[in-house]
Amino acid sequence: MPKKYHIDIKATPLNRDFVSKFKIARGENCINCGKCTKVCIYEAHKRGAKDPRKIDDPHMALCKNCFRCIQECPRGALVKSLDPDFLALGGSYWKPDMLLSIWKQAEDGKVPVSGAGYRGPFTGPGFDGMWTDMSEIVRPTRDGIHGREYISTAVDLGRKLNHLNFADTGSLASNIHQTVDLPIPIIFDIPACKLSNNIMTSFVISAVAAGTFAIMPANDISADIKQYINNIIPLVSPDKITAHQSLISGARLVAIEYATALLNDFGSVKDSIKKISQAVTIVRIPAMTGIEDAVTKLARSGAEVIHIVADYRGMEAPGLRQRFLKDVVRAVHLRLIEERIRDEITIIVSGGIAMAEHVPKAIICGADLIAVDIPLLVALGALLYEQPEMTITLPDWLEKLPAATVVQRIVNLMGAWHSQLLEVMGAMGIREVRRLRGETGRAIFFDEIDKDTFGKLFQQRETASI
Repeated sequence: MPKKYHIDIKATPLNRDFVSKFKIARGENCINCGKCTKVCIYEAHKRGAKDPRKIDDPHMALCKNCFRCIQECPRGALVKSLDPDFLALGGSYWKPDMLLSIWKQAEDGKVPVSGAGYRGPFTGPGFDGMWTDMSEIVRPTRDGIHGREYISTAVDLGRKLNHLNFADTGSLASNIHQTVDLPIPIIFDIPACKLSNNIMTSFVISAVAAGTFAIMPANDISADIKQYINNIIPLVSPDKITAHQSLISGARLVAIEYATALLNDFGSVKDSIKKISQAVTIVRIPAMTGIEDAVTKLARSGAEVIHIVADYRGMEAPGLRQRFLKDVVRAVHLRLIEERIRDEITIIVSGGIAMAEHVPKAIICGADLIAVDIPLLVALGALLYEQPEMTITLPDWLEKLPAATVVQRIVNLMGAWHSQLLEVMGAMGIREVRRLRGETGRAIFFDEIDKDTFGKLFQQRETASI
């Protein structure tokens, strides 16, 4: 049995304020008695360093919302309320709680657990309309992250054979394709922001530490970063392959930007790469109308890995219909099954992957693995706003963060997401993530249940009104 994959997490607070969900206001009737400093075990309240006679403003990054300071204040001088800055974050898809959750996971590497239970709606847009099977009651032996049972999260990237051929002598006659093994079904897709070389290098080192890869535009790979080429996926356009052959020659994976011409000429592009390196080729294609046909044609042409990229909300490009990532992936997965070629290629998906639970949900829909992007920046303090248009604000102090701190926070985030994946798989009784792919029977899709339950009823009403 192979050695268990493990991510070494370590609490790595930044000691800097992220946007907090609540704020505590200290009224004028405060007598600076210090009662709040004594009852707060998290040290959110402290006396002033310059003037110990006064109490400093609350340190909300340390506050755990236990409300003890509010209850114990003899003058009722403390008031807690929702922070307007927190409510202004995100938008219709990236909720403020999502960003805060990512921040906390990067800090301690643990999946946040609330003892209050789930009090939100049981459906919503995107992945929120999908419920996974977590029937641990009928599987008392499952232990998820506790480690007594072996659960493999490893995946293979590359072309697989549909069947094997053997010679008359019994020897294998089929030509086995080159594949790359990953211990976790997650790779990094570094967002297109103005990041310094130090931060970019730290992202790549994080990928090395997690045993995965980082996708980077070839033009952004400096000499300092190139030394980690074993864990870098250079992203190049089809007409720039020769210009970047020094990078491609050392890479194990190479990503090619999609162009319509690839549908008719992918073979020559693949041959151009094979002349330089034995790297596995990834075709990076935007989620768009007709993507099922494009992916099928690429697979028929010998594509090894397809990377489907949705927008930051997980939506495909506007067209006759605009689907969410889970619906796009299911459509592609089912088309490839109909064509009897699904097992021959690897599917990567990205866009709208915002929470740990989105990883197993995307795989259940038919992906082999996911690429994470925006959460990498949020883990370092970036703020995301959707209105009036999507913007990502990087903190002023980002460039001052030590590389070791950046690396550990990204590793912590991956540790939390990996633990969540183990929990889901353990609860389902699945011991290998490859078996989770396309297992839609282990999930409930609200849209389908709603249609089956009420579709005919409302259709009859519409017909009667006409």
